[in-house]
Amino acid sequence: MTGTVYLACDPANVDATTGHCSAPYWVAQPSMLPPLDAVGGAAIGVAILLTWATAYSFRAIASAASRGS
Repeated sequence: MTGTVYLACDPANVDATTGHCSAPYWVAQPSMLPPLDAVGGAAIGVAILLTWATAYSFRAIASAASRGS
């Protein structure tokens, strides 16, 4: 296993009188985000740059149209 792991126990394996787990096991810590490789990161970066370029183009067109050029 890689990353952070922690000890877990199913509720069915907890002894109600002692509060101890009869069958603990190690699990990987869940992540909020899925792992991202270089290709995925590059794709997100390109999408962000294209969004900014598109917005800049629309702004330039609107500015030129308002000046009457």
